[in-house]
Formats: sequence, C-alpha cells, structure tokens
Amino acid sequence: MIEARSGLRMVSDAAGPAQGEFVRQRDVREQMKVSLRQLEILQAIAVAGSISRATRRLGMSQPSISQQLAKMEEVLGAQLFVRGRNPRTELTPAGEFWADAASRILTSVDAAETLHQDLFDERGLNLSFGTTPSLTGRFTELVARIAVSIRPFSRFDLVWAINSYELIELLMTHRINVAVLSSESVAAHRSSLNLLPLYEDKIVWAVPDSIPEEMIRDCLAEGSAPNQCESLQRYADLDGIAPWFGKTRNWYRGVLPFAQPYFGCMTHESAVQIVAAGLATCHTPISLIPNLSASVRERVRFYEVEESAREVMLAMPKHLASVRPFSDFAEQLATSVRKEYSSPDLEIRPLPLPDGARAGL
Repeated sequence: MIEARSGLRMVSDAAGPAQGEFVRQRDVREQMKVSLRQLEILQAIAVAGSISRATRRLGMSQPSISQQLAKMEEVLGAQLFVRGRNPRTELTPAGEFWADAASRILTSVDAAETLHQDLFDERGLNLSFGTTPSLTGRFTELVARIAVSIRPFSRFDLVWAINSYELIELLMTHRINVAVLSSESVAAHRSSLNLLPLYEDKIVWAVPDSIPEEMIRDCLAEGSAPNQCESLQRYADLDGIAPWFGKTRNWYRGVLPFAQPYFGCMTHESAVQIVAAGLATCHTPISLIPNLSASVRERVRFYEVEESAREVMLAMPKHLASVRPFSDFAEQLATSVRKEYSSPDLEIRPLPLPDGARAGL
C-alpha cells in the first residue's frame, strides 16, 4: 500500500526497502527542477563577473535574471551568490559547484545540437564567427571566402566585440562558436577551448605625419615637451579595453612622460583616426594598418617599439574540433592568416624610432 505522508510517497514494508529508496530518489528528482535557462543565466554571470554585465549577453532585464536566480536557489535550497555591495558577483561554494556543472551541461547540449545539425539537419550548420574591429577589411573578406567554400555551412554570422575578453564571454556562453582573439584573454578557459596560434601582432606607435621627424627625435631623446607641438603632449588609449593598455601607459610614462591620455577610445581604429587628424599619438596593433583607409594611412607614420604585445589565436569549443566542417574551417583560416600576415604584400613598413630614442614597451 502506498500512502502520502508529509509530501513524500512512502512505501510499506511489504514493498521492500529497495523500492522505497527508489521512490524517495524519484521524488527528490521531481522536486529539483533546474532548467537549462537557469543554467545559462548562472554561467553567463560566472563568466561575465556580474549580473549587470550578463544582462547584455542574455538579452534579459536585471529583474528577470534576479527572478530566475531566486527560483533556482529556492529549488536547490542553497544560496548561489554572496549578497553585498561588491560590483562583481561572488559565487558561494554551491554557486561555484553549479556554475561548473552549468558549463559542462551546456557544452554537452551544444555539442549534441551541433552534431545533430551536421548529421540530420538538411539546412546545414551555422558558423558564428567573432572578432574585434581591428580585424576588418581584407581579414573579413578572407574569413567569409573560407566559410563559403565549406558547403555544410548554410549561414555565416560575423559578430564584433569590443575586445578579446568580450569574445571569450560570447564563446563560453555559446553565443558564437569560433573567434579570433588575443592569447591573454583565454588563460582561464584553456581547458575548454581548442586553440590555434595564428600570428604575433606587434604594437607600433602612430604619429601624425605632419610632425617633423627631427622634433620627434629631440622630444624622445630629451623627454621634454615641445611647446610648438601639442599633439605630442596627448595620446589616445583604450583604457581597460585593450589587454595590453597597461603596457601603453608604462611606455608613455617612460618615453614621453609629459604626454597625457587625453582621448579615450573604444577601438584602435578610432584612436588612429584621431592621430590622422593631427591631435595626438597612440599605440595600435600592426594588424590594423592594412584595414585603414588610404586617407588615414597617408596622414600617419608608424614607428616600431621593441616588444610584441599580443599573440593572436583562433579559438573554438573543444567539441567542435571533431566536427569536420569546423576543423576544416579552422585549418584553412590558420593557414591563410599565417601566410597573409607574414607576406610582404601587406606593405607594412614601420619606421625605426630615431636614434637616441628610448623604445621599450
């Protein structure tokens, strides 16, 4: 005989202890209803570092996210986040457990969906490719040509992110499936990603072409501000956006101590455009130069600095490496990009800094 008691279904002794334990376990499972959507929300917050930052990734309002989290905590009977005034969202031990579980579960679901598309969906696979605005122009054309050549891809989405850290968020929350980004941004996620090194992206110093080289030589050698050239007293930077922005500030402190970060920019391209207007100098990755318009390039001179700033990599979730269209895409892109960015055809000729200048980055 089965009877209800305190919300649990209990089995009489006649049914045996094994059957009773089975029913109790089933009741616990029925009570614990964590949804995939709740796991997506938890993972997005864990990756982004805060609820407010996750709202943009999820396309949800903050009250909706908070409501889903409250339901999840109620179902689990555990607090997932440390409540406090810290702008970053700190996970409790239970939150860390479920964030890790969410990552594994959602990766498995994504892998199953991708494999299903490859095997059974006549519409084909979607390639969602993410990169930063620095890689536009001929790079975009190269990626698009390769995507079109791989027939199982039925759609190609090009997604821009402000920086490599945003691309990692998009990858880890399954908003994109392939990205080209800076190696610094993948440190915490290497175990989840298949990574292919592409090229070393050197950083150059961009200077208005209107500034005489003798003035630059004297200024760098003496470390003093030229009164007749205000543009050398200002620089444009990507504060907190470029992974290496701290190196830029250290370079200016050591080489041009009088220069101030007057312009704050969201992209390297906008920083170089300010330089082309004769208003400031800036640091920029060399990979941007081929993508600049001719009118911008002819108004800027680019000087070498001693150290490379970043290694550019192709990244995608590990499970995609076993899906032939994605592995073919990654291999073709890596081969083509390595050739393109080591080719003399790019016509990138940064100038050496004038003799006597301190060049270290």
